[in-house]
Amino acid sequence: MSPIILSKEKIDPYKLISDYENNHCDTKTIGAQSNFIGFMRNNNIQRDDVMSMDLEYYPEMTKFYLENLGKKVKDKFNLCNFIIAHRIGKVFPGDCIVVVACWTAHRKESIAAVKVILEDLKHNAPLWKKEYFNDNSSKWVEKNT
Repeated sequence: MSPIILSKEKIDPYKLISDYENNHCDTKTIGAQSNFIGFMRNNNIQRDDVMSMDLEYYPEMTKFYLENLGKKVKDKFNLCNFIIAHRIGKVFPGDCIVVVACWTAHRKESIAAVKVILEDLKHNAPLWKKEYFNDNSSKWVEKNT
């Protein structure tokens, strides 16, 4: 299993993290595992009611970007391992959108690595979100929100 997952299918974040750890991590050398699990809300930052969202991407470009992000963070924080999973396509409130997990020898590095990956995903990754509202209108989500 690649540490980069772009999925049109629903993500079970707890199973994903557990399976990855069991199959790809040497827990005898790991002192910490930090993770972030993000879900779609039924409202946005402006408090609008959001019915669904499309997450668009360019497959090769996005995978390449996330692979490089993972390698950069792995080297910077001396990660034992990591996983970045992101939904693409149509998602609904309550769906898991993103999973980031990092395994390290020490907690400080795993917590910092998760934060760096999340901020980069939010502001720089080639992923685009379009929200759909109950009045049949829609709008693209700006990267800085």
